[in-house]
Amino acid sequence: MGRCAQVVAALLVVVGVPLPAAAQRGTVEEVFAPGQRVRMDLSAGGYTIRAGRDDRIRVEWSTREDEADRVRVKVVANGPEATIVTRGPKNHFRVVIELPSRTDLMTRLSAGDLRIRGISGSKDVSVWAGELDIDVARADDYGSVSASVTVGELSADPFGITKGGFFRSFSRQGPGRHTLRVRLTAGEIRLRD
Repeated sequence: MGRCAQVVAALLVVVGVPLPAAAQRGTVEEVFAPGQRVRMDLSAGGYTIRAGRDDRIRVEWSTREDEADRVRVKVVANGPEATIVTRGPKNHFRVVIELPSRTDLMTRLSAGDLRIRGISGSKDVSVWAGELDIDVARADDYGSVSASVTVGELSADPFGITKGGFFRSFSRQGPGRHTLRVRLTAGEIRLRD
C-alpha cells in the first residue's frame, strides 16, 4: 500500500473488524437472465460481486447477530433490468452478490471495500470512500474507459497506469464494446486483468 493510501486508510474508518463467531446470515435470490443490466445502491460494508449461476441473482449477507435487525436487502428483477438495494449496520456488514457472468453493472456504494470478479460487461462504479478491486479481464473488451480518485491511489495494470496523490485520473478509447467508469473520492482503485 502506498504512502498516500496509508494516510487515507488512517483517516478513514470504513469497515469494522472481521465478524465475531456469533454471526447472523441471510440470502435473497431472484431469477434473472444473462446479458442484462443490474443497478445497485449499496450501504457501507464489505462487498464481493462475482459471477454465479447464469439464471439468477443471489445476495448473501452476514453481520453480527445483535445487528441483524438493521439489515435490509431487496432484489427486484423487472424485464431486462434488476435493482439491488442494501441497508445495514456501518460495521461488520459483509455481502456477496452473485450475478450471471455477462451482466452490465451500475454500482453506487457509500463506503467500504468492493471487489468485482468474473463479470464481463459494462461497469459504472462510484464510491465515496474505500478500496475498489475490479477485474477487467481484457483491456480490449472496453471502448470507453475512465477512472478517477480525488485522494488516493489508482492502479490500472491492464492499461499501464499507476498514479497516487490528489486528483488522479485517466481515460482512453479502445476497440471494445463495453464501457468502464470508476469514480472514488478517497481510497484506492485497483483494476486487474
